[in-house]
Amino acid sequence: MLCCGGGGGGGSDKSDDTKFNVMAGRWDVEREAIGEGGFGTVHLCKSLKTGKQRACKAMRLPTALDREDFRHEVLIMKKVKHHRNICHIVDSGEDARYGYLIMQSCTGGELFDRIAARNCKERDAAMAVVDVLSALKFIHAKRIIHRDLKPENLLYKDKAPGAPLKLIDFGLALQLQPGERATEVCGTTSYMAPEVLHGNYSVECDNWSLGIITYFMLSGSLPFPGRNDDEKEDKILRVEQTGVPMNGRAWEKVSANAKDFIKKILLANPRKRLSNKDALNHPWLKQIASLSDEPLGAEVANSLKKYANAHRFEKAIRHQMATHLTKEELHRLRNVFEKLDTEGTGQIAVEELLRVMKEDAADAKTAETLSLLDLTSFDLDGDGQIDWQEFVAGAMHDHEVYNEDNLEKVFASLDTDGNGTLCQREVAAILGNDHEFSREVLANVQRKRGGGSTANEVAMTLEEFKALMLEESKPAEATGASTRARRRHHDPPVGAARYTDEENKI
Repeated sequence: MLCCGGGGGGGSDKSDDTKFNVMAGRWDVEREAIGEGGFGTVHLCKSLKTGKQRACKAMRLPTALDREDFRHEVLIMKKVKHHRNICHIVDSGEDARYGYLIMQSCTGGELFDRIAARNCKERDAAMAVVDVLSALKFIHAKRIIHRDLKPENLLYKDKAPGAPLKLIDFGLALQLQPGERATEVCGTTSYMAPEVLHGNYSVECDNWSLGIITYFMLSGSLPFPGRNDDEKEDKILRVEQTGVPMNGRAWEKVSANAKDFIKKILLANPRKRLSNKDALNHPWLKQIASLSDEPLGAEVANSLKKYANAHRFEKAIRHQMATHLTKEELHRLRNVFEKLDTEGTGQIAVEELLRVMKEDAADAKTAETLSLLDLTSFDLDGDGQIDWQEFVAGAMHDHEVYNEDNLEKVFASLDTDGNGTLCQREVAAILGNDHEFSREVLANVQRKRGGGSTANEVAMTLEEFKALMLEESKPAEATGASTRARRRHHDPPVGAARYTDEENKI
């Protein structure tokens, strides 16, 4: 499923010639649905102004109450826009039969699918919980309750490692006035908090739902199962007496910290239940949480600055490495990018990226460092936009870039024929098929060996590759080169003359 709630098979409404007409001036909506549910259908669409792909949720509005609910959902979604872990609303409209929500596209699939496939390790679960808590912290600060938090309403941005989770489907969301309590019993029974069943609740009920999701991710089962809703409700309401069951083989390999987190977030008394802040500070999540929600600090700014001044070969390797980082490393950097990508398009114009980075800077010194960056060097494909992979390539910390394990992973992915070396063709492939520059890179390797063969005959070994990258990581003073001399190693402006042999030394 691409975005918005309600899975199921595909479908279409080709017989309805007026469907989508109200959106036609702004969006090119595909008639064939990619998803269908009780609410209506989901379709791919493209902005006529920008060409960006989105998802259109077409919701049937047979009654006045349905239309009122649709308008309420639009209002709520506009209030929670621009958070990295919430699927953004982009546009909306309605006609006599349908309401339309144009949403950020999320192509990574549901969290539920990953749980069902048993592809969810404990660290994956922890990263998912951090993302959901980040979204809950944001909406709860506005006194908005989601009221239908479940794995089906959490989508991954894309299928790449470290992709952030996005909270979707605000059809049951409610904004409370100060001092107000919600009384309507609604949601999905298995994830309902005890106080919801009692008809007297506030934002804390979402945290209970997250606790159920966490339990489900770690064990593959629900804590309060039943043959019908009555049985499930009875078990939920007796949790204070029975406790949360954690027996069985599935729990044998779950850490003590994870079990403690679940016990503290699945407390019947909402006042004693883990708050968003306390949950993020729990030992199970604290380290991951600290990496995912901080303003842009000096460490990231310095990494970006170093990348901007890097040699072209190193930039190409870093770009390759962006997909070989650990999930934790990618999770941190993807979340930084999602925070900067305020429109949720997956791409940011060079000028816009610099502006939002400076605004998000942790301090004035970091902002000053960022203001001096030439971000055009981050745009490796030259389209004027920076995507997450280009950003990650620049924002990686030194210990991630120059880590031998990461270098070995990248080398193996570049060694397409698997012979343990990189030939001129394989080096050219990562440099945009620039065969002349790839020959220059290998000529440098040949010189370090002391000559004896032409660049076309040289094949770079893993050790030579590591030495080349680690040499690039050293400051100018360590290599004996002056700052001015090292600057001559950077990419020339487009159309500039080629370097001399001396300037081409990596």
